[in-house]
Amino acid sequence: MDTIYFAGGCFWGTQHYMSQFDGVIETETGYANGSLADPSYQQVYTDRTGHVECVKVVYDREMISLGTLCRLFFRSIDPLLVNRQGDDCGTRYRTGIYWTDESDREAVEKVYEDIRQKYNTPLAVEKCPLKCFYAAEEYHQDYLVRNPDGYCHLSPETMKSATLYSQIIKELRKLSDDEKKIILPRFFKTGKGEYGEGDRFIGVTVPNTRKIARQFKDVSLEVIEALLESEWHECRLCALLILIEKYRKTPDEAVRFYLDHTKGINNWDLVDLSAPYILGDYLTGRTDRRILYHLAGSSNMWERRIAIVSTLMLIRHGQYDDTMRLAEILLFSKHDLMQKAVGWMLREVGKRNKDLLVEFLERHRLHMPRTMLRYAIEKFPQQQRIHFMSKE
Repeated sequence: MDTIYFAGGCFWGTQHYMSQFDGVIETETGYANGSLADPSYQQVYTDRTGHVECVKVVYDREMISLGTLCRLFFRSIDPLLVNRQGDDCGTRYRTGIYWTDESDREAVEKVYEDIRQKYNTPLAVEKCPLKCFYAAEEYHQDYLVRNPDGYCHLSPETMKSATLYSQIIKELRKLSDDEKKIILPRFFKTGKGEYGEGDRFIGVTVPNTRKIARQFKDVSLEVIEALLESEWHECRLCALLILIEKYRKTPDEAVRFYLDHTKGINNWDLVDLSAPYILGDYLTGRTDRRILYHLAGSSNMWERRIAIVSTLMLIRHGQYDDTMRLAEILLFSKHDLMQKAVGWMLREVGKRNKDLLVEFLERHRLHMPRTMLRYAIEKFPQQQRIHFMSKE
């Protein structure tokens, strides 16, 4: 078990919030980083001891990472407020993350910097090693469990989002398959230096993930965003499947959200199961397709894959021009996942307009990557495949 300490304003709400997450084993309210040993609440309340109301969080890093805990914590605070959260004011209500193991610094710093970039301004959140922690009085422990209608500076919406987020992960874990937990990391290349490096799997099949997505299709975008930031692959997939449901009701909002959160769409299945049905579908009735070319020019491979795979829906509507233009732009892609994606889309065009594909291949077959070419001609008769694969 590992331990981290969070100060997020009144410790009643922060404890109740953090205790909901799958993988959190134990929480305890207390007073941290002050000058007085073993202070009472009354002493801390004066703001003269330097203590901050804090929550000790014991967690299982096999179930939830420190990075995820930190990201969830930031969802519960306004990181720009100095010595205040909600209606609570004073130095005891300042915000902070404190660690006892120096090896935790890197994970905290990484999340901290990601959040800072969102605001583009300094954060009013302390981050440093824990100096001291004293458990609060018994009546401060699990206060909101004992007093469900008690005061909490966190909004009901924030608490509801935390509850739903936790429920979704628990439901996914119920469908975990031990064999899949072993197979999926190898299948999605999660080893060091591979394209899915660091990705983690609960071991849930896509059909079962779809069931959970349908069950929670009405959750807020805040919950979807939190899931997209998860280290667990199935959580991110579930988020995208829920977003497809959102897209059907509010397409503009869903597409904006999708494009703002491509960082979490970081494996080929996440792209392929979402891009055509959100961005691709959205563009079928629009003439402005500049976003596809913007994504195609990205340094991020997954965004480039989003660009070309989104055109699957355009192809199904008989609109081939963007696929062919993007195929030329991405023709010399070095990664086989991009070569396969471009070849796949060319093949889809060829199913509907073979002459268009043949014309493209005659122009490019001698210098296009072999993997891309093989995918593009997969449905051709054998003799035609031999012709296009020849180097003459």
